[in-house]
Amino acid sequence: MEQDSPDIPVFPPLAFGLALIGAILLGLWLPIGLLPDFLRWPGVLVGAFIMVVAISIAVSGVRAFRRAGTNVNPHQPALTIVQDGSFRCTRNAMYLGMVLLVLGYGITASTLWGVIAAVILWGVLHFGVVRPEERYLSAKFAEDYQALLKATPCWL
Repeated sequence: MEQDSPDIPVFPPLAFGLALIGAILLGLWLPIGLLPDFLRWPGVLVGAFIMVVAISIAVSGVRAFRRAGTNVNPHQPALTIVQDGSFRCTRNAMYLGMVLLVLGYGITASTLWGVIAAVILWGVLHFGVVRPEERYLSAKFAEDYQALLKATPCWL
């Protein structure tokens, strides 16, 4: 019996949680500042804004999946291709939201660890989740997914 889901080695919410907790703990254990003192408060505002945008993107993505009647969990079958909500601008809205949330935390807390964790999270999601999902969706939805690949950017 063939498996009807992408064979991904990473569960995205777990990767996100580990990245965020790792950035927080490393920031406490070995602080490496990101912004000079005179940019601390503007950084808090910029970081908070990025986090609000990140949450909005991710929530819009989850809502779009639910409206379309497809599974949010990437270990379950994709039932349709979603192209509304934040998926009009990116093929990976929920993952983009996760990466931006970690980045926003790093800027808000003025810790380089947040930026490093966001970059690592992006790499883990891109190569460990997005690439296998794209192979799966290309095989399952063929021409419809190929059209989406041409019309909508992978990340931004």
